[in-house]
Amino acid sequence: MKRLIVLFLLLAMLTMTLAACVDAPDSEGEGDSVTAETETQQLDHIPENLKFNGEDIVILSRSLQGWTQDEVAVPELNSEPVNDAMFNRNIVVGDRLNVNIVSAPIEDPDQFKPITEIERVVKAGSEDYDLVAAACYVALGSTVKGTFLDLTELEYLDLTQDYWMQGYNDVISYGESQHSATGMIALSTYRFAFVTMFNKALFDDKSLPYLYEAVSNNEWTLDYQASLTEDFYQDLNGDGKRDEEDLYGHVSCPGLNVDAYWSACDLPLVQKDSDGAYAWVLDTGRLSDVVDKVLYLFYECGGTYLYKEVPNNTEQDEIREMFSDGRAAMATLRLIAVEQPDVRNMEQMYGIVPMPKYDANQAEYGTLMHDQFTVFCIPASAAAEKIEMIGATMEVMASESLRIVKPAYYEIALKRKYMSDPVAWDMLDLTFARVIVDAGVVYGEALGYPHHNLRTIIQGKKNTVASKYGKIKPKMTKQLQKLITKMDKLE
Repeated sequence: MKRLIVLFLLLAMLTMTLAACVDAPDSEGEGDSVTAETETQQLDHIPENLKFNGEDIVILSRSLQGWTQDEVAVPELNSEPVNDAMFNRNIVVGDRLNVNIVSAPIEDPDQFKPITEIERVVKAGSEDYDLVAAACYVALGSTVKGTFLDLTELEYLDLTQDYWMQGYNDVISYGESQHSATGMIALSTYRFAFVTMFNKALFDDKSLPYLYEAVSNNEWTLDYQASLTEDFYQDLNGDGKRDEEDLYGHVSCPGLNVDAYWSACDLPLVQKDSDGAYAWVLDTGRLSDVVDKVLYLFYECGGTYLYKEVPNNTEQDEIREMFSDGRAAMATLRLIAVEQPDVRNMEQMYGIVPMPKYDANQAEYGTLMHDQFTVFCIPASAAAEKIEMIGATMEVMASESLRIVKPAYYEIALKRKYMSDPVAWDMLDLTFARVIVDAGVVYGEALGYPHHNLRTIIQGKKNTVASKYGKIKPKMTKQLQKLITKMDKLE
């Protein structure tokens, strides 16, 4: 009876999703151009008669409130579309394969805890866990130690399917092997994308066009953002001091948020060469120009307020709160901010656009996912007799996430519940049209976090690109060669 009820709710939710996609008007009163119908019809190729023996699939994960606590499992239905989609996904996966998904979350802000635990059990030869869902950069740092199995060898796992992130596969696969995968199976591949949020009311007060127009006209650049930012500042409390109680054009952080500019400004760090090996491709001349623009935006234009980066990135909450309180016209945040109560309950309407380009000559906008997005791996100590079952479970979790979770999250929650602005929906699609995965960022733990040097330069308030990267280039070269050597051994 419980299964019938859940499946009925699932059918009802999908029907609502498709109806919303067809009937919702766009900004010109015509039909919504973004539909989920073709995507929700895409299924995996797991045989219908593939059934196991009701065994547990134990998934170790991190459970961070407001970040990843609902990525693997939720305790019950609660009438929230994303929560219920996750609950229904696991019911469907269990029903299709006759397995029981068991969530083993670690409730700790330390991103290394799940991997430390997995490395412990692998070293001990323990079969305690079947899967681990962990922060990307931490998982990849452990991959080179031989902690995880090669996913390409599993019969039922097809990483070429659209429900797996092909951009991630292209970067992370090495030779004939690949030890982690992600995609719609992990909501953080959407939630951790950097965007620019703007307060429509504050733009109206200045009789300024919304940022949508700048995006459409290919004018949404770092220089354009800086030119807007300086006009918004107001000393709201009248104390003659620039503090967080005043109104600003832009609020951000010279730490984590700086990472977004690597992809937004087309600054790749590491790419594969013609032989498929990783190679440094950093253009320090372009990086220096970007630094000049960011330094001006942050410190010189007079309209940006910066929160200092603190442990566990709680400064992101402060940035979000300043924006939701109406004290910043623009904010650099990850998309997950729109799910938080203060943004959802804003009195003023907001819009969302991609991060600004380097300049108008840059062909496309680029989106960086914060390197803590979740990837799935199979521990090297997993029980041999369960490996194919684990692979099949991963595959069905991924395909059913596309079929069930994506419509609930992307089409219902993000577009209808959190935004209610058809033009913002188009901006959302544009943001995810070009998500960039850079080996130099996601292998940060193994490479000594080379992308963090941009944070250091911006925090120093001086353009030291030439001296900084000139000094560390030998070390970067050595670190990358170590990574290549370790990856070669994993093939």
